[in-house]
Amino acid sequence: MSLFIDRCRANVRPARIRATQPRVEGLEDRLLLFATSGGAWAYPVRVTYSFVPDGTSMGGTPTNLFSTFNNIMSQATWQADIEKAAALWEGAAHINLVQVSDDGSAIGSGPDQQGASNFGDIRIGGYDQGNGGTLAYAFMPPPLNGGPVAGDIMFNTDSAVNWNPSTGYDLETVAIHEFGHALGLDHSALTTAVMYAYYNGTKQSLTSDDVSGIQAIYGAQTDPTTDKSKATATPLTLGSNDQAILTGLNLSGPTDAQWYSVVVPADTNGTLTIQMQTTNLSSLEPRVTLYNSGGTGLKLVSNTTLGGGTATLTYSGVTPGQTYYIRASSASTTIGSAGGFALLVNLGSGTLTPVAPPNTTVLNQPDQGGGSQSDTAGHHHGHKSTHNPADTIKHGHIVGIGDRLTAQVHSFRHGRRP
Repeated sequence: MSLFIDRCRANVRPARIRATQPRVEGLEDRLLLFATSGGAWAYPVRVTYSFVPDGTSMGGTPTNLFSTFNNIMSQATWQADIEKAAALWEGAAHINLVQVSDDGSAIGSGPDQQGASNFGDIRIGGYDQGNGGTLAYAFMPPPLNGGPVAGDIMFNTDSAVNWNPSTGYDLETVAIHEFGHALGLDHSALTTAVMYAYYNGTKQSLTSDDVSGIQAIYGAQTDPTTDKSKATATPLTLGSNDQAILTGLNLSGPTDAQWYSVVVPADTNGTLTIQMQTTNLSSLEPRVTLYNSGGTGLKLVSNTTLGGGTATLTYSGVTPGQTYYIRASSASTTIGSAGGFALLVNLGSGTLTPVAPPNTTVLNQPDQGGGSQSDTAGHHHGHKSTHNPADTIKHGHIVGIGDRLTAQVHSFRHGRRP
């Protein structure tokens, strides 16, 4: 089996430089020098990620992400950095990233490359890689890697790596970079880009180069409807249970909003309940606002849970024949302001059932390989090295999970390329 990965390195000087290696000078913000790997997720409507529990086997080596990072910062802090990294990419392209639980099955196990029920498509873990110059690495997405390791991200928990949020490497920056690879991006030639091959400082936002790269794979983050105001609100049709459920909705950013109208039925129970659900659907932070027929705001409910949630609005005293307007928007003005959602409306006596996520199951496929074959700063992008499956994962080597493997490695070093 062939595994294609990206490595993120720090504090390592390049061993050699090709004489013909191009160098970017000046006006870098006007250049688009992103590169795509040739990999992408089959169902970008829902790509999941999960935090790997400590003790999970990575080719025989137990992971220790939680114990390592929890000794440096609070669990809420380091997980939030990684969650923001995922939501940042979701805001740039037509892709939904959803955090799910992880049962600790061995890395590389299971029959699915996407849509597994017991862990995320992108599994995030860490172990001591025995090299203080390596910050993290990411396996490339399908079809480069056709099995369960596709997209997985492993941080280096070696004591030589300083993950202190005040004095060390910025975790969010590294997480953004690795998520970019896990989604299908290669390195950029722009020093200011998050996807630049060398760690050269904190970068917690995407450049136009990064955005152009991810949109070249998945398209821009757009919404499927054109209703942008109360005047063009979409009328909701209630079912026999006096409920309406809309799925597949989307917001493209902080200024986007979707409007809907509903007429109270004759057999109403007198209470209007509205749920804007992003739980299990995206990283969008939802906000729902209710207006009367004259346009007066009656109630607003937000859910600012990082990584998505559900905003539930309940309004009592409605009477048959009244018309109400519903505005679905984002509770965030930055990260978490774009993504998919469902809208559930209830004017009856029954309860609302959360919308189930779409089926994104893709069975394991043969690794197709490919990607960049260039040489950068003394480290081979396309260099293929085989390892015996009996090896253990240490000192930056990748163990064979099953058959023999070849690893495609990309460097991400500290400092500017000389």
